[in-house]
Amino acid sequence: MRSRGTMLTLAPFAIVVALALGIALAGYLTGPRVVSAPVQSVAPTTPTLTAASPTPAQTAPPTASPTATPGLNDALEMLRVHNDLRAAVGAPALRTDERVIAAAQRHAEYLARNQAGGHEEAPGQPGFTGTSVHDRLAAQGFADAMASEVAISFSSGTDGVRSLWVLPYHRLGLMHPHAVIAGWGHAEIAGRTETVGVLVYDFESSGPDRVRSPAPGQRISGSWSGEESPEVLPSGAGRPVGYPVMVLFADAPAVDLISAKVTDASGSEVTHYVVPQIYERDYVAIVPSRPLTAGVRYRVRLELTVAGSPLVDEWEFEADR
Repeated sequence: MRSRGTMLTLAPFAIVVALALGIALAGYLTGPRVVSAPVQSVAPTTPTLTAASPTPAQTAPPTASPTATPGLNDALEMLRVHNDLRAAVGAPALRTDERVIAAAQRHAEYLARNQAGGHEEAPGQPGFTGTSVHDRLAAQGFADAMASEVAISFSSGTDGVRSLWVLPYHRLGLMHPHAVIAGWGHAEIAGRTETVGVLVYDFESSGPDRVRSPAPGQRISGSWSGEESPEVLPSGAGRPVGYPVMVLFADAPAVDLISAKVTDASGSEVTHYVVPQIYERDYVAIVPSRPLTAGVRYRVRLELTVAGSPLVDEWEFEADR
């Protein structure tokens, strides 16, 4: 994710995190049915967001989904799950804002009502509140925000948040050290379920110089389906694969990968795929080419250049039993 002056809207295939997020996946209770890939929307000038909570939204609060399960689909519960995931990797906690929640909720309702996917809305369609995430935030009284959006169709809002976190391109926005506000919405209409997250960034905010996921010492699921839109794996890659491994730097430096190695406790190397830097250059991500073994500790070694300076980053994590 780049900090200033860029709008990434997954226009090539219709997007979703405001650095980005498109359309795709299948599987209802066992996996995402529709995933929006990262979409980043940046205001013409980069605003400085203050730590103080913005004034309340001028619009009515988001309506509850007709069949929402109390708790699981609640905006604050989804934020709690999101912040728990961020805390596990050392990213600062996010606050929320009723206007950002409303923008997320309205878009979730639009997608569910129109049986649609992605990050754009069409004028004249039922529930239209703005073409882009930037427009939808402005409609709620939150103008000129540097923002991104993620979306997925899943069994519940909280499960949707957890599922989005696994996906490398979506995780970039969700774990970003300069994300400061998040609003979540969930809608269930006529059998269609949609979860949407809207993220607002402040590149003047303080935070760690980098965020790793998995974090040092963290225990994670060793297997991932490999399904994400946009596509992460090369054509013909076998699935499932291992849990994606990422490092994301603050202040938007250009990061280049020189070499990457993942080894197990015996020193055997795990083959991997490199995730393309299709949005910004402040991150490196790799995906083990096969599921990791439960209970085994793995070491990551990345040789990088960060803003032109060499850096070797090493840490360990464990595949969950």
